[in-house]
Order: sequence, then C-alpha cells, then structure tokens
Amino acid sequence: MLRVMACGVLVVGLSGCFRTSVRTGAPREGLPETRTEVSLFFGLTTPHVAASECRHGVSRVDVFSPWWGALVTVTTLGLVMPLRTEYVCAEMPRSVSPEQQVPATLAPL
Repeated sequence: MLRVMACGVLVVGLSGCFRTSVRTGAPREGLPETRTEVSLFFGLTTPHVAASECRHGVSRVDVFSPWWGALVTVTTLGLVMPLRTEYVCAEMPRSVSPEQQVPATLAPL
C-alpha cells in the first residue's frame, strides 16, 4: 500500500507545469481578463485565444495550467488538461487613426 501511495505522489508531483507568455510591448489598457478552457487528447487539440474585444490587439497573453490541472490530467489519464488564459488588451496608440484598428473578424492563429 505504501508503494502505491508513493507512486501516486510521484505521478502528481512530477507531472510538470505548462506556461507560455507573450509580451508585445504595447501599453496596457484595463485589467486582465481570464478564461479557463481545456486541451483534449494529450494536447492534440488546444484552445484558441481570440480576444475579439481587444480592438487594438493585446498587450500580453499568458497561457498556463492551473494548480489543480495536474489532478484533472492524471484522473482523466491525460484526456483532459485544463488551461487558463489571461490577457490584457492594448491601448490605442496615439499615432494610429481609427481606420487602422485591428478588425473584429480577425481569425485566431
């Protein structure tokens, strides 16, 4: 029984972390927005970050696995992995006219 518990602790403890950050250097406008989505089938499908409410693009984007994500990933044998996306919209540059704004219909990458 002690070996089973030790293996369980190792699996949860060694599952690793996931974090991706993008900084554009644009000045921030407003507070960070947060979304929680899932990646399916061992990361074969991932959530798309489409911040359509950001008319001037994004200032920063962070995608990471929450603290409880390792438990969900291990429990579902890797089929479901929760991911949290945090982003901050960029403010309108002073030298850009309103016609040069990012269109709302821009497709995610």
